[in-house]
Parts: sequence; structure tokens; C-alpha cells
Amino acid sequence: IDKMSARTAMLKEEVAALQEALAKLAQSQAEMNKIRSEEKSAFETNSAEMKRGLEGVKLALKVLREYFAKGDKAHASAEGAGTGIIALLEVVESDFTKGLSQMTADEDSA
Repeated sequence: IDKMSARTAMLKEEVAALQEALAKLAQSQAEMNKIRSEEKSAFETNSAEMKRGLEGVKLALKVLREYFAKGDKAHASAEGAGTGIIALLEVVESDFTKGLSQMTADEDSA
């Protein structure tokens, strides 16, 4: 009987330790879920802003290309500056596209 009582006491201690570990695990999971939810919300906001920014850059490129393609003498002297601006916007477009792709890939893997 003493052996059984000792065994029962030992099992109760093990159960208590396991319950405590399980409670800590549940708390950690809740914290991770909260962090993930915040990350997802940030992605949705930032992704939408990046898409709007990318569309704005594409529109600016379209307008500038059409303007400088006309060949008017009025803007012939500014053609070098226009080419530089277009080149800069093309770099911005590329960076936005890469950034958006990376954000999406990160979100998909999360």
C-alpha cells in the first residue's frame, strides 16, 4: 500500500508539472497568434499602399512617355531631363514591384 501511495503521489506531481507546461504552451500559442494577426494586418495595409504606389508610378510613366513621344519643339530642350525622370521612375517601379513580391512571398510563407 505504501508503494502504491508513493506511486500515486509521484504521478500526481507529474500530472501537475505537465499541466503547468501545457498552460505555458497555451499562453505562448496565444501570444504567437496575436503577433501573427498583427503581422497579417500590417501586410494587408502595406500591400494595398504598395499596389496604389505602383499604379501611380505606372501612370506617371505612361503620361511622361506619351508627352515626350509627341516631339513638340516646346519640350525638346527638356527631353534630357525627361529621360532622366523616366529612368528614375522605372527604377522606382522595379523597386516597388520587387518589394511587393517579397512582401507577398513572406506573407505566403508565414
